[in-house]
Amino acid sequence: MPERIISFSEAKTKLSQPFVHTVVGQVDDYCAYLSHFEGQYRFHKHNKDEMYIVLEGEVCIEFDETKSSVCLKENDTLVVKAGEVHRSSSKDGALVLMFKAQDLFAE
Repeated sequence: MPERIISFSEAKTKLSQPFVHTVVGQVDDYCAYLSHFEGQYRFHKHNKDEMYIVLEGEVCIEFDETKSSVCLKENDTLVVKAGEVHRSSSKDGALVLMFKAQDLFAE
């Protein structure tokens, strides 16, 4: 039996500002983060891969080195590889589930 059941509906009420996350689960050294995206985040990179899963809305990921971007709609997923300089944005707001290493912060 699971130790703790997490409701995304309840978790998203804790997201009072864009690009702030709440942890909804952890598997070994990896965490699942729920985040509200709105507006544009700064360019950054990580030393490990990270995965985006769009639950609500639309998110665009822009890659600095290739000057390209990709837009994800509801139920789309994307893995940004380690070392790729990127930034995310959402014009109208989005709810995103992210999987990344527990100690993974923007560099």
